[in-house]
Amino acid sequence: MKAPVHRGEVIRDAIKTSGVAVGVVADKLGVSRKTLYNKFKETGIPYSFILRLGEVIHHDFSQEFPHLGKNVKKDTTPQQPQNANLLLPFDVEPQEISRPGNLEACEAELLSLQRKYIALLEKFNELLLKTSQGK
Repeated sequence: MKAPVHRGEVIRDAIKTSGVAVGVVADKLGVSRKTLYNKFKETGIPYSFILRLGEVIHHDFSQEFPHLGKNVKKDTTPQQPQNANLLLPFDVEPQEISRPGNLEACEAELLSLQRKYIALLEKFNELLLKTSQGK
């Protein structure tokens, strides 16, 4: 297994290559220069941050992180402040997806997901009722 890529070093090199000043990049990302310099030391920077950085410096990070290529949709909505506890689906390393081997296994998986979905909807409806009664 190959060693994981140090994401902080990758973004540092990309910014350096872009020729855009670190202060300008930090301003456009809505972070301080110090925060951006601290990101250079981190190995596990969220991919959502890396994508935003790529837009700012006009760099395609799919060369360094191939799974960020064409299958990741760019968010066209205005950027909200980043929540450090919120990870998007592409913020974790890609993993192999296990797929059921036959039709019966697919149907069983579908039924399992359906039950989970219904349970989640029921909990959501309970929360809606509690919040609407509290007003």
